[in-house]
Amino acid sequence: MQLTQAITSETLPATGTETLAVRAARLPAPSELVDRLRRAFDVPVAVLDLTTGKLDRGLGDWLAIDHSSWLGLLEEVARRGRAEFVEDCAPLAVLAVPIHADGEEWCTRLALATFVTEPVDATTDVSAAAYAVRLHSDVLLRWAMRQPVWPTRAIAALGQNLIDLSAAQSQNQKLKHQLTNVSQHLLQTFDELNLLHRINERLSLTSDADQLIDLAVEWLGDVLPAECVLACIAGEANDEPDWIYTGRCPVPAGDLPAMFEHIGPEAREQTVLLDRDMTASPTWRYATVREAISVPIRAGSDIAGWLLAVNHCPTVGRETKEFGTLETSLLSSVAAMLGMHTGNVRQYKAQTNFFESVVRAFSSAIDAKDPYTCGHSERVARISVLLAKQLKCSHEEVTSIYWAGLLHDIGKIGVDDQVLRKPSALTPKEFEHIKRHPELGYHILKGVRQLEHVLPVVLHHHEAWDGSGYPARLRGEAIPWHARIVAVADSFDAMTSDRPYRAGMPHEKLDDIFRSESGRQWDPRVIEAFFVVRDEIRQVVEIDRQTRVCIVPRVANPAVE
Repeated sequence: MQLTQAITSETLPATGTETLAVRAARLPAPSELVDRLRRAFDVPVAVLDLTTGKLDRGLGDWLAIDHSSWLGLLEEVARRGRAEFVEDCAPLAVLAVPIHADGEEWCTRLALATFVTEPVDATTDVSAAAYAVRLHSDVLLRWAMRQPVWPTRAIAALGQNLIDLSAAQSQNQKLKHQLTNVSQHLLQTFDELNLLHRINERLSLTSDADQLIDLAVEWLGDVLPAECVLACIAGEANDEPDWIYTGRCPVPAGDLPAMFEHIGPEAREQTVLLDRDMTASPTWRYATVREAISVPIRAGSDIAGWLLAVNHCPTVGRETKEFGTLETSLLSSVAAMLGMHTGNVRQYKAQTNFFESVVRAFSSAIDAKDPYTCGHSERVARISVLLAKQLKCSHEEVTSIYWAGLLHDIGKIGVDDQVLRKPSALTPKEFEHIKRHPELGYHILKGVRQLEHVLPVVLHHHEAWDGSGYPARLRGEAIPWHARIVAVADSFDAMTSDRPYRAGMPHEKLDDIFRSESGRQWDPRVIEAFFVVRDEIRQVVEIDRQTRVCIVPRVANPAVE
């Protein structure tokens, strides 16, 4: 039979400026289209598989027509991708609708629907139509009398609407799928940016570089589509490197160094992307490692370690099966941040060590001014730390108090040596001279930005709780908190130290003085803390005095002679 009519703009009323050619879109599952055709027309609908020629009649009063003679025409309908009448011989019409499934390059299925296009009764001559579909006239007539009547134009119009609806829904599914992909990509991008932001927030010079690498590995494990994320932290000198990982490591931990070496020497200096072609090579010894990325962590001219991602794991919205530029770029960005941070921390530690050495040199210079107080600044610093910890000071406060203890007497550099080393009691004028050392120390250090935090202690460690101290005669809580702590430590070491004109004060007497002067000379809270850690303080001081080597000149005491 000939292809009698296609549903085109000539057979349908115009709708705006759009063509009314019924173009089969990528429709939902065939059953959905068949269901829609059956519900809309209330006629039998079957599905023809062009690859096998099999006709699935499904349910309903299907007319047992012979479709084999139409296969060539049906293939042409499928190729053109439009719904068309493949038979139109009154009172019978057969509509073929191509069904494009997602993922199919060519349409291989058609929905076939049979219609009665004119009213029929027992006297209607259907012989021409029966001949067209290879049926007996009585069979066709009985079937036609049971079917609803659908004019050709109505079939075309409603068919167009159904296909437009299917096309719109299919497009909606596409857009939803695209939106899901975009959302997944945005979520992935957000996770990556959030990861970089979290790492950036941790780029403090006082934070531990290795600890940040640990965190980075954990966070990368949450973001990267990898079975395992690893870091190798290069050891110092001849130390073995440390390996850390998150996820399921595909090789035993003890084999990680050998596996890394097997990637090749270039992995030590540059980024390496190991794909499945490489791991399929007979020379690759680790079958459980399918793909990997290795990125060096550069700290200046040194290699501080390496970041690795092993075995790609597909994620929702991403169909890639291997690592690519996205994963490599993220690892490289994180490695660059970690490398920069590690280099900065190393440089900061070197500068800090140098600065600490300078501070200790200052402290030694102070003690050298008066050999009888050898080690005094160090002991005051350590006693202050014990008191600060007992008083629940923060780690930052304890560190500040330690440096303040070392430098509290820095102003004595400006005190006359004859006064500072005088073996007898000071005159009022000499005492006034030596009382200048807190202000002298303050002015010596005030230009050093890194030591600004110790200035209140240097200036006010001789203030008294009742306001009788110097240089500002501050009272009670007005005295800086750290200065109150160092004041007790300074008094303890001073009173228990030997002098040319007196021996160190016995501990029992010193305890009595601390108790009687609590609330007058010293802050009661600090004195209370002192008695809690008193034994530990005594032990620290005793060990220091026994082990420290000091050269003390023998000076006659005029007061004794």
